[in-house]
Amino acid sequence: MPARDADVDIAEVVPDDVRVITEGDRLRFAKQLLLFVGVMCVLIFAAYVVFPENGALANIFELVRIGLLPLVTLVISFYFPKIDR
Repeated sequence: MPARDADVDIAEVVPDDVRVITEGDRLRFAKQLLLFVGVMCVLIFAAYVVFPENGALANIFELVRIGLLPLVTLVISFYFPKIDR
């Protein structure tokens, strides 16, 4: 068992090829996430238009309409703030 108070060289513990998450990576992830959520919303809206009598689909439609769309606008406003020039 190694001693706990020994000095540790970070270069020995962490490999050189460790990926650092940059702002561009975060933005790309946000774009991909918003695209996925947007596609899911469109599919749910389309399914609700085709089958309006389906109770489970109506509940999912309400959840998306009331809960998910405001969340998407919040994420968009965070990643794409208004810039006054």
